[in-house]
Amino acid sequence: MLVCPEDDSGNRHMAIHEPQRIPLAALPTPLVHLPRLGRELDDAQIWMKRDDLTGLEVSGNKIRKLEYVIADAQASACDTLVTEGTCQSNHCRAVAAACARVGLHSFLLFRPEAADSPQGNHLLDVLFGAETRSYSRIRFDGDHDQIINDVIAELLARGRQPRYTPAGASEPLGCWGYIRATAELADQLQAAGIGECDVVVPLSSGGTYAGTLVGKLLHRLDHWRLWAVPVSDDVAYHQYAVGRLCRAAIAQYGLPIDFDDAALRLVDGYVGQGYAIPYSKAIETIQLLARFEGIMLDPVYTGKSFCAVLDGVREGRFGRERPVVFIHTGGVFSDFAWPEVILQGLPRN
Repeated sequence: MLVCPEDDSGNRHMAIHEPQRIPLAALPTPLVHLPRLGRELDDAQIWMKRDDLTGLEVSGNKIRKLEYVIADAQASACDTLVTEGTCQSNHCRAVAAACARVGLHSFLLFRPEAADSPQGNHLLDVLFGAETRSYSRIRFDGDHDQIINDVIAELLARGRQPRYTPAGASEPLGCWGYIRATAELADQLQAAGIGECDVVVPLSSGGTYAGTLVGKLLHRLDHWRLWAVPVSDDVAYHQYAVGRLCRAAIAQYGLPIDFDDAALRLVDGYVGQGYAIPYSKAIETIQLLARFEGIMLDPVYTGKSFCAVLDGVREGRFGRERPVVFIHTGGVFSDFAWPEVILQGLPRN
């Protein structure tokens, strides 16, 4: 349930007009304690919001945003959703699955070029009936807007009514997925008796972090310290992009809050060599959580960002004076695109 902010006199007032959404996710997702991992790390207080469990075929954080984007597409009489990402994009896979569920056509733009033999998320894209097109990373980055415009024009010429959403559905409308999720998590933390805490979320396209930031302000969750761990690009890029997205969402929906860049808390140092390039420490983190809690992370988002949680716990910054809560954004299907990497160092029976 969305929470109305209080004015200076302490009275709640309705000033929030939530856009239309179409229920697609299995909500609320669980909030779970990780006791075995915590004991392994000298009795750390580690919790996880299982947004990887939003529904198997559309698992992960992206579906929360797509509930709003697809509702908008349907209200606008669109029949095709166009988006972009790598061939192992969780977002592209969620778009393909959600479109299949509601009867829309999905058109996915990949960069770099997809492999000839689909694996992981790409395999599911094919099963869900998505139309795909691949580009080199250099061409896509250099001609991004022209490529989007050309695809939209092509679809219109074919009699389609397309709607474009950016990578991660990270547009102001998509932010509502995590404005709502923030209220959901706040209720769960309160029920678990957790007050002051650190909340950590992976960061790439920015919509999940921006929505959670706006939600934190909107719901007056001043007892949260909200952190994001970039898994792509640099801190300066994300400070600009997330700040711009937060301000756009606040302005577009007339939200009764102000955003200050001081609210941004980014934990740097976990990108590695680049987006969707696994590294050994992230793989060790995936293996550790699987062994102690039976929970799967992925090598693109959650494996890297949970490294920051573990480092923070070991260094005494997280999970000691107050609990740390990691928002698991999903991505397990990516593991099947890198089986040899995921299994490195493990005994083979």
